[in-house]
Amino acid sequence: MRPVRFGAQSPTVSDIVAVAEGAPVELDADARATLAASRAVVDRAIESGEPVYGLNRRLGAGRDDAVEADELAAFQRRTIANHRGGVGEPLTETEARAVVAARLAGFTRGGAGVRPELADAYAALLNAGVTPRIPSRGSVGAADLTALAEVAAVVMGTGAVLRDGAEVPAAEALADAGLDPIELAPHEALGALSANALSIGVGSLAAVAARQLAEAADLVVALSLEAVAAHGPAGNLSPYSEAVADARGGEGQRASAQAIRTALAGSAVEATDRTVSVQDPLAFRTAPQLHGALREAVARLRTELEVELAARSENPVVDLPSGRLVSGGNFQALPLALALESLRLALAHVAEASERRSAALSLALAPARRDGRTRVPGLLLYAAADAVAEVRQLAAPATLGSSTLSGVEDHATYAPLALRLLQRSLALTSEVLAIEALHAADLLGVLDATPTGAGTAPLAAALTAALGAAPALDALVRTTERALLLG
Repeated sequence: MRPVRFGAQSPTVSDIVAVAEGAPVELDADARATLAASRAVVDRAIESGEPVYGLNRRLGAGRDDAVEADELAAFQRRTIANHRGGVGEPLTETEARAVVAARLAGFTRGGAGVRPELADAYAALLNAGVTPRIPSRGSVGAADLTALAEVAAVVMGTGAVLRDGAEVPAAEALADAGLDPIELAPHEALGALSANALSIGVGSLAAVAARQLAEAADLVVALSLEAVAAHGPAGNLSPYSEAVADARGGEGQRASAQAIRTALAGSAVEATDRTVSVQDPLAFRTAPQLHGALREAVARLRTELEVELAARSENPVVDLPSGRLVSGGNFQALPLALALESLRLALAHVAEASERRSAALSLALAPARRDGRTRVPGLLLYAAADAVAEVRQLAAPATLGSSTLSGVEDHATYAPLALRLLQRSLALTSEVLAIEALHAADLLGVLDATPTGAGTAPLAAALTAALGAAPALDALVRTTERALLLG
């Protein structure tokens, strides 16, 4: 795979996803110059003795207590050890790589004040395939402290690594990869921790998955339109026209309507002499509006992720123009957290409409079901209803769950919780759309109707083959999800 190069240009979501999926990384000359200049600011603060949070002053409630010069090295080790408080199932290796990539990208923006050697150590982990074991829970979204402590612990040789699903001591994994552990310099413990790299890294993966799901949702609607049109005077294409999209003007709606029209190009639904009802149910005819809102929510999330990737979110942040370490709150990434929340709400609407279309398709299948001519169980619709009920619950706000953790840490965004709920919402919505697609393919099969749309024909062929193989139902749903997301 082509290396991802971090330098003067702000990193992108695509960069983080590429590294998460296995691409190596490089730090160019601009990145190294920024790292060196940033570290020089920290070194001058050490020499001057000015009080700086996390450098020569303690953390949290101890913010005004001094750290003596002979204690600085031990303070780095204790800081990482004390922040390794995460619990729960570990992130996948892809997710963990995304976290490391996001933190490395953050170092290169110049706000952390870490040495180039520490950035090189993070890059070496990625390039050697040494993946930290990062528990999935423990961050409240005021910097992903517990997750990032696990990454720092690995480069120090005291953490744990995932290797083929098994846990391996970091010291052993580093030795096997020909890497040496690194001792953190003053301020580097806080520099390593002070960022939302879990929310940004894993959020980047979720943003890509959400974009794929939005495109799949349009394709499923197109297949359902072919199915109901083959069954009777339904499938009116007027709501998907440019005239309707232009009358409102939303970019998401325009894109969704265009995608549905493209998928149906060349299909019987386009026949001008076809008898058609003047209006279909809302779950059909407002799909461009619903899916357009989803597309716009995905775009909003990607925008906020790239704001964070370009940002210097550390506290204190190195300000290169003034040569100072400045206390601030850029780690409080509420815009990102709210984008995660908004996307879950959009998914709930999309899933709800999909389940209603499945119900209409199931009703059309009822006579064939009584005759034993269907290939999809009637109660598969109940599985969609169950999933939608959960998606509705997941759409409730997560970011308002803030509690006081200490006297000075009295608000948090809970962005990682919002992200975990989003991941679950994406999985459930994908399942609901797969169930709709299976109902549409079953109805087309019962009617002996072969879709001819540019996008619906290959999807229907893939689903017909899957139905013909008669796998276990859950496997059939998963196969359908893959066909949708990869097609």
